[in-house]
Amino acid sequence: MPFQDFTLIQAPMAGGINTTELTVGAARAGALASIGAGYLSGQAIEDAARAARDGGADAFALNLFIPAERGASDQEWRRAREALAPCYQSAGVALPDHFAELPAFEEQFEAVLAARPAFFSFTFGRLPKPLMEACRARGIALMGTATTREEARALADDGVDGIVLQGEEAGGHRGSADPRGPGRPLADLLGECAGLSVPLIAAGGLMDGADMARVLAAGAAAAQLGTAFLSCPEAGTAPAWREALARAEPEQTAVTAAVSGRFARGLANAWMDERAPSAVAPYPDQHRLTAPLRKAAGAEWKSLWAGTGAHRCRALPVEELVATLLKECRADG
Repeated sequence: MPFQDFTLIQAPMAGGINTTELTVGAARAGALASIGAGYLSGQAIEDAARAARDGGADAFALNLFIPAERGASDQEWRRAREALAPCYQSAGVALPDHFAELPAFEEQFEAVLAARPAFFSFTFGRLPKPLMEACRARGIALMGTATTREEARALADDGVDGIVLQGEEAGGHRGSADPRGPGRPLADLLGECAGLSVPLIAAGGLMDGADMARVLAAGAAAAQLGTAFLSCPEAGTAPAWREALARAEPEQTAVTAAVSGRFARGLANAWMDERAPSAVAPYPDQHRLTAPLRKAAGAEWKSLWAGTGAHRCRALPVEELVATLLKECRADG
């Protein structure tokens, strides 16, 4: 599937946002749809891919997280759990003794190979060469994520088919290999990576067709939008999250590592102020420790991931939103 067929990519958003309805609608309307599979089991990945195809999504991307190099030590786990006790108490949620494990990357990757999507996109690092070759053998194109020029150059040297340049304006987790890596403004990142021969996909704070046209004019081959799709009725966005987006104002997002152990941007709430835990376990163990709180608590303790353009969300059906974005982009291009 030639990458040049797509100007707009509906970003992968793990945690249930990329429902089958969202994926299928985006694909039908002319975007490259994505399935954020970072927290899905192998079977769930295969089921999601099958449902997308059955719904009419001929081409889509599956996205996974490159696993962390190490987990939390016993001491780090204990300190982080103790630091979260007041957070659970303030939210009226019981602090559990046991926390759910996350699916193994090996199981997830085998499911991706079995599903054979048009694209496999990955974030939080580089994909080992043998795994890249396994994708190549099945005709799966590869997209890596970079937040710095150095990361982009490494991905280009690896031979990926496209590089998602994620500016610091992006909602959700920062895709850097370093969990606490510094962010860069998208415009600066595009300029710094202009000489790379690999197609560049601009991501971070993009909300409308004018934003798309701007990054395309700056050298991007495509624009990837995530936050813009959160208010679509087909998205799996929780009601409290939708309500917060509807009330969002400019400059209302902030970055925190307290939710997962990785920097991530969202609508400012307890995770970004003095109520946040003082000790944080490495990713993904912090994610495991906070998951029951985020699931059971109100909006102040949920991870309301969103980019800097959150206040510009439009609650449109996904097919209408994609058509509108592409029309706006053509008008401003």
